Amino acid sequence: MEDKKPMGAKPKKPPMDLKVLKRVLTYVFKKYKLLFATAMLCTVVSSIASVYGISFLETLIKDYIEPMVLAYKAEGIVDFTPLFYELVKLAVIYLLGIASTFACSYIMVIIAQGVLKTIRDDMFAHMQTLPIKYFDTNAFGDIMSLYTNDIDTLEQMIAQSLPQIVNMSVTIIASVCAMLALSIPLTAF
Repeated sequence: MEDKKPMGAKPKKPPMDLKVLKRVLTYVFKKYKLLFATAMLCTVVSSIASVYGISFLETLIKDYIEPMVLAYKAEGIVDFTPLFYELVKLAVIYLLGIASTFACSYIMVIIAQGVLKTIRDDMFAHMQTLPIKYFDTNAFGDIMSLYTNDIDTLEQMIAQSLPQIVNMSVTIIASVCAMLALSIPLTAF
């Protein structure tokens, strides 16, 4: 008895193999090693700025806002100058994070487009060497899918997923370090 698939059912895609990831990364590192390192540095700066900005709020409240409220209750006068300088410092930290995120995104788009052009050129050159039998046994749509959908998926991985993996890793590490700095028992809990 034959096991028939229902009409329109998509075949299961195999999970991404590490060999494929390694091969894609060789395309990235072949031409764009320095740009990729710069993008990853921007991602790290962005993550650290985000975590530092959040942890700085405690210092801002404890060291500046609470004393101002107490001084206002006691004397009726408030000096906003120290708070203003700290808010400017916080704004600079957040602007640095925003600029780093933008720079990373911009660089990764450049890398992704360059890598995809190289991959498409390599695919086209390889396709020129294939026998006619290959084109007779494979559907035209399947072949075109390699050039469009599969390559676009690679673009998303290069431009978005790689920086997100680095970003989330650094954010988790920096958050745990900030939590440990605040309170080891609370972090353990």
